[in-house]
Amino acid sequence: MKKYLLLLVILVMAGNTQAQYNEVVKNKIIDLNMVVNANTLTYYGLDFSLLKYVRPKSAEDDAELKKYLGAWFEFYQKEIPAQDFLFRWLGFDHYNFDANAAQSRIDSVAKDWVVITTPDIEIADISMAIKSYDLHGDSGLGFVIHPVQFNHIDEIAKCYFTFFDIVTKEIVWITETTGRIDGNGTTQWYGFAMVACTRNYIDQVYKRNLKK
Repeated sequence: MKKYLLLLVILVMAGNTQAQYNEVVKNKIIDLNMVVNANTLTYYGLDFSLLKYVRPKSAEDDAELKKYLGAWFEFYQKEIPAQDFLFRWLGFDHYNFDANAAQSRIDSVAKDWVVITTPDIEIADISMAIKSYDLHGDSGLGFVIHPVQFNHIDEIAKCYFTFFDIVTKEIVWITETTGRIDGNGTTQWYGFAMVACTRNYIDQVYKRNLKK
């Protein structure tokens, strides 16, 4: 009887874990083998060009909120350094880092980035952003992170993590994750949330699908 009860508890726990996983991750695999077999990766940093901040427009305008974006970006870079964290976990043989081609500077944010309602981001939007990059590599995979939503109502950030073929700019593997805001005050909120998105991606997606 105890064995059956233990089995039931394990199944319930597994079901809860899966339900939580499905809530925070939407995963679309196009060609996972290309990621597994690739040796060289170029990391293009964070592209903010699709980012929207969901909150009542009357609270603060675009320019007033944008001053926090620099602090959130700096917090992310400090907590998720490419060489010490991302490269170690992604596990490729060779790495390049090109933060300029993907418009990772905060000035890539659109002027109308503060919105009232939750915007819909499609994979096609990510694909169009990648196709706009001025890339100079002739081989290997690219990896870029798109923070697409800072939601003041739900207190979450949403990010897309994308591997793509540098030559064709075609998406190979794309994943959406979310992360909750936290930290010491407004200057850390969405920096912390982007860090949570990345850790969710590494722990709940990348490590579950492959570890090079």
